[in-house]
Amino acid sequence: MKAAVYKAKNQPLVIEDIPRPVPGPGQVLVQVKACGICGSDIHASEADWTPTDIVMGHEFSGVVAELGDGVDGWCIGQRVVPLPQISCGKCAACAAGSASDCENLEIIDYNPKYNGGYAEYIVVGQADMLALPPEIGFEEAAALEPLAVALDSVRRAKLQIGDAVLIVGAGPIGLAIAQWTKYFGIAHVVVSEMNPRRLEIAQKMGATAIIDAGQETDVIAAFETESGTRPGIIFEAVGVPGLIQRCIEMAKPRTKIVVVGVCQQADLFEPLQCTLKALDLIFPFGYSVSDYEFILELMQQGRITASPLISHKISLEQLPEMFEKLRKPADECKVIVQPTRGF
Repeated sequence: MKAAVYKAKNQPLVIEDIPRPVPGPGQVLVQVKACGICGSDIHASEADWTPTDIVMGHEFSGVVAELGDGVDGWCIGQRVVPLPQISCGKCAACAAGSASDCENLEIIDYNPKYNGGYAEYIVVGQADMLALPPEIGFEEAAALEPLAVALDSVRRAKLQIGDAVLIVGAGPIGLAIAQWTKYFGIAHVVVSEMNPRRLEIAQKMGATAIIDAGQETDVIAAFETESGTRPGIIFEAVGVPGLIQRCIEMAKPRTKIVVVGVCQQADLFEPLQCTLKALDLIFPFGYSVSDYEFILELMQQGRITASPLISHKISLEQLPEMFEKLRKPADECKVIVQPTRGF
């Protein structure tokens, strides 16, 4: 099968023929119809820790192509949206129906054992995917993963009516956070971003005000102008060195700083400032099958959408060039790769 393979740090992905994976007991082979390019994959391709000769991609949807031994409840040709994980199906957590808490959980992406979604096929656990309703397209389904990341981040913040929220960064995660804060009834949701195109999307996704960070030198002053108050919750949704410290400096006493952006380099911040301001630093991670179920239900009801996030749809062969382009700030938002487009 065709796949985009990560070969070396800071180097383009390479389209190669690799063996098609074989589903083991309790596993399902899925033909990938859509896979989102995540900023974490870009960062991982620039990091020292990332294994080489792997296939990245953890935001995917597709069609069941083959069933492993013992698989029940799925059929070939069924439209599905998997989580990027393989649970064992044997531990106490799996027996209790909580596959995401599996004691032997395998993560798809950055894993030499399992290829990710930048390929024509992937293997997932039978308990780690959901049936995809016919009214939801493969591309929007692939964006469930960033919506789930954002949902977990918002839950960890424990939002309350009356909170004022600042979202730093309008990438797909920051934009999804804006949508969730609107859904949960937050009146003041301000997004700070340097890219004008993404600021436009932020307004569609629920931001009550936007700040052009390329023009405003004092984000907090601009926030106060827009909202009449200072933020009590700051979502850092960029993931570059120095930004946590910048958020600490901007924060008023007892602010919650939710660090959603995945910085994959060493970073420094001043703990004393956090102590003196009694700040809460929150580092969310993960989501569950039930989160995907919740999001799918809201999508079907038209109350949550991923469509505004999707800016481009490309073939697998176009992925290496687009991946390189995304290393620098660009107008692209969520780019969807279609590895098996047309068949």
